[in-house]
Amino acid sequence: MARAENNNCGEPPDHPHYVAQPGDTEDAQHIAMERSFAGHGSLELNVCSGELHIEPGHGDRLRLRIETASSPELKMRAYVKTFDVSDDQVTISLQFPHKTHPVVVLEVPSTASLKSEINLGAGKFYFDADGIKGNREVNLGAGDGYLSMKDDRGYADFEANVGMGSFHDHRPGGRSSHFIINREYQGKGEGSLEVNVGAGSIDIDPARGGTI
Repeated sequence: MARAENNNCGEPPDHPHYVAQPGDTEDAQHIAMERSFAGHGSLELNVCSGELHIEPGHGDRLRLRIETASSPELKMRAYVKTFDVSDDQVTISLQFPHKTHPVVVLEVPSTASLKSEINLGAGKFYFDADGIKGNREVNLGAGDGYLSMKDDRGYADFEANVGMGSFHDHRPGGRSSHFIINREYQGKGEGSLEVNVGAGSIDIDPARGGTI
């Protein structure tokens, strides 16, 4: 199991490296940015806490938007530690305090050659496993993970690990497990999918959308 980056979830956050570009928008409880990215290479996303939605992108545009339930002490941009997007590499690190209840939505263009690593310290994630292509790894320290997955055509191999908690596969023929879980599947698609939860749950739902 990969270890998520030890992001600072307190205040003040680390010094940010995010540089706003034309078209980025921000107010007291929202920030949004968009960059060109064709879905090749590597993507790393580190979020210390919150509700995280990973959805397929449209065309060659990567979009990130963040909304908080309450206004943080600093400007929204202060909690975007890193937002670097190049032709073949994306690195994003977010340090919004847990008390602001951030909701993060990342729309990612993807191809079979994309290698993505998603790390969430605590909270909930919603991951479109059918829509995001390539080799995918999702790590959650504590909380609940929800995978949108109709069948076994979205991966060549799929591994799910829960240190302590539960696993629920709502696909036809799927089953549930509890406590310490390690499940491995072979599929009819391409790419690998690995989902690791330290404490909490993994739910596979063929009907779950996750778009907000």
